[in-house]
Amino acid sequence: MKPHAAPMPQVGLDQITIVLQGNFNAETARIVAHLQALAPTAPIVLSCWESNRAEVAQTHLPGVTTIFSQDPGAPFIEGFKGDNIRRQIVSSRCGIEKVRTPWVVKIRSDVSIDPRLLQELTSLCTRLPDDPASLFSHKVVATSLTTLDGVRSGLYFHVCDWLYLGRTDDVRAIFSAPLPDGDFFTYFRHTQPAPEICSRYRSESYLLYHLVRAKLGIEYLYSGYLDPELAAISEQILKVNFVIVNPWNLGLTSSKHRKLYLWMRPGCYSELNCGGLFELIGPVRSAVAIGRDLATRCISVLAAAVIKLRNRVRAWRA
Repeated sequence: MKPHAAPMPQVGLDQITIVLQGNFNAETARIVAHLQALAPTAPIVLSCWESNRAEVAQTHLPGVTTIFSQDPGAPFIEGFKGDNIRRQIVSSRCGIEKVRTPWVVKIRSDVSIDPRLLQELTSLCTRLPDDPASLFSHKVVATSLTTLDGVRSGLYFHVCDWLYLGRTDDVRAIFSAPLPDGDFFTYFRHTQPAPEICSRYRSESYLLYHLVRAKLGIEYLYSGYLDPELAAISEQILKVNFVIVNPWNLGLTSSKHRKLYLWMRPGCYSELNCGGLFELIGPVRSAVAIGRDLATRCISVLAAAVIKLRNRVRAWRA
């Protein structure tokens, strides 16, 4: 395995804009207050919807740049989970366009982070080599929650879209994907057995795949399409372009999803196998991080087995 590039110098929080994208509500207001309390010098951009304008006006958000966009909507396909990819692209793109700092962290408007950790993490965003697999100028930090190993999961270019930290132009590129429409959202409507999402690509894959296709000319037919060569390319793309950090090392929390540790399945990329966090934090912190990573994976597997057994017992008793 090639050694990771030496960490870059840390940057000040005043050079990192925090972009919150998505629907605005009271929880978002609490998140903004939390971020400002911990990092008063970090610029904050809130990118939400025209329908949020009245509620935002009634909420005191000093020092926050707010952008209101028309909600592009999310098609409802009966029997499938919703797909908010259009909303994510529009709100993220509009928010990032207001950024005037060299660095940005894009987060959902319903999750919080500890912004004091961002300075250390920016030093992991090392310059990328002149390599066909390099999609950005510098590495981008993402979290492990839904960042998947293509071989184990069968889903390629699948990087968690909850958070991206990096150079502003690099994060902007992720959201340069065209807005999907039409058949994209009904691709699996008549497929049996059907996946949980009807769209041709999962949002995490779509955002990255459009860059892969533009630079490498690679065709990925749909999420779930299996190809060993594509799986290898997916692994290379993730390891070259991203540093994956577990949620607790971002201070990442969600009131909507409280048990994030259950998301850490064996098929996820994490600090163990994607990125250079351990080189940055030293042997003692690395040992603690490795232990927590492995323990969390074991807990998530055990919890899934317990839930499956419970559901079978309930079905047997019914």
